[in-house]
Amino acid sequence: MKFKLKLGRWQLILLIAVVAVVAALLVHRSKSSGTSGPGTMDSHAAQACGDFSDGYPKAKTKSSRLSLADKVTASSARSDNATIRDKAMAIGRNADDSTDWKASATALLDACHDAGFSG
Repeated sequence: MKFKLKLGRWQLILLIAVVAVVAALLVHRSKSSGTSGPGTMDSHAAQACGDFSDGYPKAKTKSSRLSLADKVTASSARSDNATIRDKAMAIGRNADDSTDWKASATALLDACHDAGFSG
């Protein structure tokens, strides 16, 4: 069985235009979704970043790291900044391991500074 598809000039132009529009929408959606960018520094993100920046040098024990993580996570949970929310959650998950804690702390501080925090 042979199937032959013959498109006219205008049909081909319309098909190319539709494909271009769909591709543009997909590219735009992929750039605007996710937590890849720094986000904006709203008041809740600033509170979380400030609390973490102030408390991080003093958080030497597991219990003090957990306490700080709880405080920062509570502030960041109300923020519109998804990157800072995600990084704050990571410090909570990693508070019991000092190596993972340090890596998560660095990631959160970097996210804070990228979003405009200057503390």
